[in-house]
Amino acid sequence: MKNSALLLALISFCLQVPLQAQSNPGTTSTDSSTVPQPAPALPRNVMPVTLNHKPNPTAPPAELAAPIEKFFKGLKDGEYANAYETFLAGTRLGQQKEKMSVFISKTQEAFGIYGKLNDYEVFDNYSVGSNVMVLTYLSRHDVQPLRWRFIFYRPDKTWGLINMGFDDVLLDMLD
Repeated sequence: MKNSALLLALISFCLQVPLQAQSNPGTTSTDSSTVPQPAPALPRNVMPVTLNHKPNPTAPPAELAAPIEKFFKGLKDGEYANAYETFLAGTRLGQQKEKMSVFISKTQEAFGIYGKLNDYEVFDNYSVGSNVMVLTYLSRHDVQPLRWRFIFYRPDKTWGLINMGFDDVLLDMLD
């Protein structure tokens, strides 16, 4: 399974890092003056979650909930491209056709690994100031849930999606 191969590659990388950091070219293992180099930094999580608060699973305002519901319904029906095109219409993300294509293919790949979308729920809903809202949803699949993050910004009187993403990383959500 692709997921197992990815996990093995990550484990292999993590196991190799300390070994590479300790072996410097041109030095011998008996050289006591060899100072281990720090391990290279792991790639940063593109969707970090640091919950400094208890998750608030309340529904977002209707003007945000309705498009998200329509988006998930489209994904559930297997209409990936239409779901993204409709959801991202009028946003900067929607103008980036290459990025939208990546979203669509990664969604298809994830649903192939974890199974079809059965349903979804709000996991967290919080504001950053009065004009940024961060919504985290969990979608339920046959194998495991996926985490979805939507970030909305209100520069005037209307909310607009400024960022979104999904992943299968759930460990940082558990206490």
